[in-house]
Amino acid sequence: MLAVGRWNNEEKRNAAVARRWLTEGAMGQVGLAEKTFTADFRTNGRLVGTAGPQRNVANRLNGFPDLEVTIEEQLADDDKVVTRLTWRGTHTGEYSGLPPTGRRVAVQALTVFHFRDGKVFQNWTVIDHFELFRQLGALPPRLLPAQVPATEQ
Repeated sequence: MLAVGRWNNEEKRNAAVARRWLTEGAMGQVGLAEKTFTADFRTNGRLVGTAGPQRNVANRLNGFPDLEVTIEEQLADDDKVVTRLTWRGTHTGEYSGLPPTGRRVAVQALTVFHFRDGKVFQNWTVIDHFELFRQLGALPPRLLPAQVPATEQ
């Protein structure tokens, strides 16, 4: 769901920058980091600069070389762009220290990009790591998510 028609020009530009990074940068075009993020870029409160997103992409693509990203919903307001997305891939390489499992995963994430002069200067991202590691078999089988499904799976 993209409510572009109601956005002003700055919001449209910011949303396009966020969308491009999340779909192209996250797929390996890490050179976009210089165009997307400020030198003093912070993610979840930590100063990482433009190298931070590049390292993040390298880690994810190492673990999931067939990565696909789908933007489910995107909202823009003033200098903020909120994006809900799903990334899918097959765990064929090491990811964050976890050896490959060969399992296919689908992971939900929510990110809030804050813009200054057309670039992202900070973001807050929440990735459903619990579900990711459950799908990878890295959690005890009896451990249930906080939102228990209505029916047994």
